[in-house]
Amino acid sequence: MTQYPFTTAKISFVPAGIREPTATYHGDTGEAVRNYEPEMREVQIVNGRLQQDRYTLDQNGFELVHQPTQLGPVTDDADPTIKSHYYPEVTEILKQKTGARDVLIFDHTIRITGNANGRLPVQSAHNDYTETSAPKRVQDLLGAQEAQRWLSGRVAQVNLWRPLVGPVTALPLALLDSLTLGPVDLRPSALIFKDRTGQIYHVSHSTGQRWTYFPNMSTEEAILIKGYDSDTSGRARFTPHTAFVDPSTPDGSATRHSIEVRAFLRFD
Repeated sequence: MTQYPFTTAKISFVPAGIREPTATYHGDTGEAVRNYEPEMREVQIVNGRLQQDRYTLDQNGFELVHQPTQLGPVTDDADPTIKSHYYPEVTEILKQKTGARDVLIFDHTIRITGNANGRLPVQSAHNDYTETSAPKRVQDLLGAQEAQRWLSGRVAQVNLWRPLVGPVTALPLALLDSLTLGPVDLRPSALIFKDRTGQIYHVSHSTGQRWTYFPNMSTEEAILIKGYDSDTSGRARFTPHTAFVDPSTPDGSATRHSIEVRAFLRFD
């Protein structure tokens, strides 16, 4: 298969003038009402396969890993094999790739295009946690005493994203190289639900950003995505990402069917 150096596609950003973006979600439909109109920007998205060994979790905020899975194309988030069989696989990958002392998997989401009853791929540039919401999530999960033990040292939040049906041709995942993330590109954004309010980073466009994707991913591949790192010494800390419409996707391409598992990692 011919490997092209990049594709050109549109990504949804928060306009630079919006300092406090919010999205209020309807509890029944999941639709969001925003206080801004998304800004679609055409960007180059580099084919990461041509230099895939250069991308690392701590330098760029993401890393492609080759690791087969025993998990089949499950469609239900409540399928018990996800926690009983897949979580241990993910824990082992995260420990091997990061050297983490402890791995706390706390959530997962299956996304299928065209699935009216499920979660769809997110098509806006975002980062799952912020400087504020990541430590708060640790406290919510572990309680005050255990959270204090975790947060007294280095803590990172990492997603493992994997196709459950491959190869992925429709709505692949684009990742923003953390080395090119500008100091004002991240916008703390309130997510308002009926029973809670969360916070993520949405992203404003800047000319120095470098976006990357790995086309035609198989089920034997996964991407590690750094959502937060308490270490401020120079490691990647946040990694915005988004699904995007690749104009080179062939007509009639298969449904995009993926799973992402979210975890907090504790280091010595």
